Amino acid sequence: MTDENRDPESRLSDPEDARDADVRRLVKGALRAESASIDVLSGVQKKLRERSGGKFYADEWSTAKQPPTLTFLVTSALMLVVVVIAYAVLAPLRGHADPVQTEPAPVDVLPTIR
Repeated sequence: MTDENRDPESRLSDPEDARDADVRRLVKGALRAESASIDVLSGVQKKLRERSGGKFYADEWSTAKQPPTLTFLVTSALMLVVVVIAYAVLAPLRGHADPVQTEPAPVDVLPTIR
């Protein structure tokens, strides 16, 4: 008699099938526990900030869940203004290149006889 031919009630009464069901339930429970992880990092960072008096993680940039995009935009806009001002100041000072004679000078290969 194979497992497919037995009725469900007799399968549950079989100790081997009960162990298989227990193992299946344990594996499913272990996989479910991994998906629900606890965020320990934020608590540790908060305690370090409190104990150090704000020396560590005081800026709260590294502890924020989302990056401070407004700060990045303002910083990049200010840097663009600085670059434009530097170009406006330095552009008139660049000057022009002097023309260079590109024809070769005559070369005396034979010495002149006197």
